[in-house]
Amino acid sequence: MKRPRGLLRTLLLSVVVVTELVPAFSHGPATIAVVLSRDIAPYREALRGFEAGLQGNQRQIRLVEYNIETSSHDPAGLIEKIQSRKPTLILTLGSAATALVSDAIRDVPIVFSLVLPSSGRSSLEDLRASRGNITGASMEVPVGTQFETIRQVLPGAKRIGVLFDPAVSGSLIETARRVASEKGFELVSFAVSSENDVVRKMGEVDGNVDVLWSVADSTVFSPQGLKHILLSTLRSRIPFVGLSPSFVKAGALLALSCDYEDVGRQSGELAERILAGEEPARIPTAVPRAVSLSLNMNTARQIQVTLSEGVERKAEIVF
Repeated sequence: MKRPRGLLRTLLLSVVVVTELVPAFSHGPATIAVVLSRDIAPYREALRGFEAGLQGNQRQIRLVEYNIETSSHDPAGLIEKIQSRKPTLILTLGSAATALVSDAIRDVPIVFSLVLPSSGRSSLEDLRASRGNITGASMEVPVGTQFETIRQVLPGAKRIGVLFDPAVSGSLIETARRVASEKGFELVSFAVSSENDVVRKMGEVDGNVDVLWSVADSTVFSPQGLKHILLSTLRSRIPFVGLSPSFVKAGALLALSCDYEDVGRQSGELAERILAGEEPARIPTAVPRAVSLSLNMNTARQIQVTLSEGVERKAEIVF
């Protein structure tokens, strides 16, 4: 029997997608509910990777797809539809889907994908600690990997600055401070609690840091906050490490980003372990193992930073 190829099509909630990944085994088919936060390209890439990650499972797999964006008017109804399918496992793509499903469903294993490790409410690890049925793959590149990249791109940098809201990213900053010290950096942190604080604190950044690093903090990176940070770092000639290639395109010097499809594949590999009998609570959260470097050469010239040929060759995305 041939295995099907290609991406799953865009589907309505009422449509069932059946993908036979491997020949049927004696266990019978496993139903996996796939819950997307939105129907966008990164989630589709992750879903393709998820299917690939399941290829070693000796069962017939049935994928049933839901989109919470199209059911925003009735989230309780969506949860009821998911539960009515009696899924063997649930895959959530994105933070919104993960929050909705994990709050409502405690008796079915949940594997998340393309989720950041912290939010305004809680961290992924806090969520996992309060639920016994969740594991998954985070999309944030490990702090140590980010700092090593800063050393490669900017070998003279010693003081790494970061703006953060303690209520959103406090625990992450404490971890980053320890990692920075281990790697010979000084982490200079600037606490903020509003968009106005971001504007004010950027005045303190100039002259006190060698590079400005980013964490996924919703207080810091409002549209106006990001715009002010980009303008200030360009004006002050401070290298700015953004969160994604879109930040680099907008004027940040560099960013490290995950491979969406490979994060999805990691989620599929975790799902395979659960289907084989492992408990989600015993499976650690996976972090990206495939990352790409983005550089903005126009920004490098504007802030008068010289990048080595080796760094330029390493970059997968160059603006």
